[in-house]
Amino acid sequence: MHKIVYFFISILFLTGSCYAQNNRASSLNKKDSLEILNELMSMLDSSDKPINYIYANISIGNRLFSVKNAALNAKQGSTNKLIYSPAIGYFHKSGLGFTAGANILNDVNGLDVNQYSATPSYDLIGNTNISFGLSYTHYFVKDKFSSFSSPIQNDLYASLIYKRTWLRPGVALGYSAGEYNDARYKDTVIAGIKRHFYDSVNFKLKAFSIMLSVSHQFVWYGLLSKSDGLVCSPTIMANTGSGKTTITHKTNAVALLGFLTKRGRVPKLQNDTFELQSLGCNLNFNYSIGHVTLEPQLYVDYYLPATDSKRFTQVFSFNVGYTF
Repeated sequence: MHKIVYFFISILFLTGSCYAQNNRASSLNKKDSLEILNELMSMLDSSDKPINYIYANISIGNRLFSVKNAALNAKQGSTNKLIYSPAIGYFHKSGLGFTAGANILNDVNGLDVNQYSATPSYDLIGNTNISFGLSYTHYFVKDKFSSFSSPIQNDLYASLIYKRTWLRPGVALGYSAGEYNDARYKDTVIAGIKRHFYDSVNFKLKAFSIMLSVSHQFVWYGLLSKSDGLVCSPTIMANTGSGKTTITHKTNAVALLGFLTKRGRVPKLQNDTFELQSLGCNLNFNYSIGHVTLEPQLYVDYYLPATDSKRFTQVFSFNVGYTF
């Protein structure tokens, strides 16, 4: 009997640790890369008018890549595997756009796509005072048991930046919902009989976040030719948020699960109160020459509340894109 109890205690410890890591709420809250690209294209285009264009790119990094809401990247945490994220999008001169993407990584099943994403969006184009963006992203996850899959399947994100001052204040709002699964197995012997126990855990989560930022853009163009430009965007930010996670179990040890639940050892609900959760710093470079864009990015995040996980998160990505 004590082996079964140990099995469920192990489950609680492991899934609780996973939950704390996945719900690190922080965000790059930077100016969107596609808006930077749009500004560069406007500077390099003699007509200086918004245009329609198709943008194809691939990003390589140590996190699951989010096209719009970079807060999801921090919630995933960094990994020890390289993740390849190809995407293609169409952007209308009105500011409306649509992007489709995928995440490819080399896991236990080999090199394969583990999830897809679709993002309709709107970006305010041509306004000299503010930068505004609104997007919705849906993630099509193939395996919700995979630690490399997004725990969020639906994400609504809006950002606003005031551009008239040297230091640009910004605010971003995010609402995310989704689910992920975990499973634990235990083989043991009870009264001389070999028994196999399992517990499949489903986590349904909802999270709300507010991100405050201060940034500046250093812009140069005509560096190597008349058709190139470089934008450097350092940003510091404070990330606040709250969340709720509903936890359900499917197990063949129902009596033990009920016993532990009555004694508060197996939570059915986890609530995170609204609080300051992390401080972050992002450094983004965007270099465009002709139709080609190169974009290295580094983000460092320090998690503030008590946690058993490491407080520092370092994530990076390198993006190569082509504009049609």
